[in-house]
Amino acid sequence: MPYEIRFADSTDVEVLQGIFLESDMDLAGEIEEHIVISRGDSIIGGGMLTQTDQDLFHLIVFAISEHERTHGLGRLLLERLLQQPWAFCRDASMPECSSYRVTTVAKGKSAGFYGKLGFVPCDFSDLAAPFAGQCDDCPEAADCYPVAMNCNCSRMPSGSEGALS
Repeated sequence: MPYEIRFADSTDVEVLQGIFLESDMDLAGEIEEHIVISRGDSIIGGGMLTQTDQDLFHLIVFAISEHERTHGLGRLLLERLLQQPWAFCRDASMPECSSYRVTTVAKGKSAGFYGKLGFVPCDFSDLAAPFAGQCDDCPEAADCYPVAMNCNCSRMPSGSEGALS
């Protein structure tokens, strides 16, 4: 069955929030700023990116439903987000240069998943504000083992970029 990647809308709040809560996360702003991946009428995961500078994006939240993990759809969604992060951020602009970076903070075992897709550990100071200090005062940081991560990406040649589908 084909999948769809799109911006979330008000009808997606409960399902997407439930998926995030399974991974000890929550919605990170307005629902319309999030991306969902669905198959048929079923939302199976989602995330939220923000642009912090012309050539810098930050993946704020990302999760796939526990029942849908290991089927490759998390990888597929993250690959699409990395290929064109500006297409998945509200009010973002395409980088002027051919390269850009995407950063995130991985929790626990998820660092391995991000590593398979080109992310490498970095210092928290390498993240844009306010993300550089997001774990400083968190009482759960010792239990979730946060890892700041960075992925250097290159824009595809003009004309080869697809739209949301």
